[in-house]
Amino acid sequence: MLFGLGLWELVGLLIFVILIFFFPRVMRARLISSVNRNTMEIESMVKEAKKNLINISKEKGKPSQDPTTLIDNYLEFFVVPPVNLDPNGIIQKFDKILELGEDRFKDMAEQIAPLADEETKSNIVMTLKATIGINGVYKLVRHNLELARKTGNLQILLALQMNLPLIMRLVKAQSKGAEAFSQGKPVGDGLGPLVISMLMKGADLNNLEEVQDMIFLKKNFQGRKLNIMRAKGPGARVGKVGKAASHIIEKESIDRIITVDAAAKMEGEETGKVAEGIGVVIGGLGVDKWFIEEKAVSNDLKIDAIIVKMSPEEAIQPMTSSIAKSSKEALKILEKSIMRSPEGTEVLVIGVGNSCGLPNLINDTSQIDIKNTENK
Repeated sequence: MLFGLGLWELVGLLIFVILIFFFPRVMRARLISSVNRNTMEIESMVKEAKKNLINISKEKGKPSQDPTTLIDNYLEFFVVPPVNLDPNGIIQKFDKILELGEDRFKDMAEQIAPLADEETKSNIVMTLKATIGINGVYKLVRHNLELARKTGNLQILLALQMNLPLIMRLVKAQSKGAEAFSQGKPVGDGLGPLVISMLMKGADLNNLEEVQDMIFLKKNFQGRKLNIMRAKGPGARVGKVGKAASHIIEKESIDRIITVDAAAKMEGEETGKVAEGIGVVIGGLGVDKWFIEEKAVSNDLKIDAIIVKMSPEEAIQPMTSSIAKSSKEALKILEKSIMRSPEGTEVLVIGVGNSCGLPNLINDTSQIDIKNTENK
């Protein structure tokens, strides 16, 4: 006996002391190994997305020199948001920054694929944006991993590991989205333009007007005058929805606005569920939404919204058959919504979303390249 303790008590005490000193180190090593595997997986996604960019640039753009160095430099591109200490005029500041950013991305596409057509260049721009996004997440995860490794900070590792499942879900979806953009295939966020294209069914392509990367068509629908608008396709664009809508509202005698868009669902909700509401459904920073709301208030317009629910991952990866099928249901609900307006009413219908892989006029979803497997 030692200090009044038996043999097994001493052994237990010794094991306890060893655990106090060594368990944090063992735990830290396991956490680092786990996070490092995910970091390497994200890095491989960045490399694959970059490879797709290089391939599409060489095949479609025929650059005079290898675009790899240019693309490596473009992956470090960043946009500094304007100061918002004084909220007055912040929308105009954001609008200016976003416009400059779009111009810069178009210049990048011109540099790496000078001989590509406009639709391919728009796909390259969207692929580049997606790749920059994945690369940004990779650098952030790697930064926290290296910081925890150098400082031995267990809290950083625990926080990183707890958030990695959500991060990996979004990054994997973004990676699939980048691949879809590079191949010109529709993504879930193209739901709005898809519905609007089917509403344009039977129209003459020569009657389509182009406003701020958006296409615009006038059409009579059972006594109602429709002003229909969506992003131009089949290249990957979202268009300047707010400015284009403001232009149409000033030009035409609009009485009502209906926006159609994909919207994030709650976990447990059914993908493809269609819902109606009031307001302007447009994602992003809110600049486009502000432009439309300002016009709606000053002109006393009614604002209605139709959404098709899907997860954020489903919105940025290739469009599934379940989402494409829901577009037909959304079209029926949109037509019923239009019919609630009195005859002679002018209605502005806007399909919000990414036009990648979606021709300007679509008679049926069989015309587009849809992912056949259903998402679980």
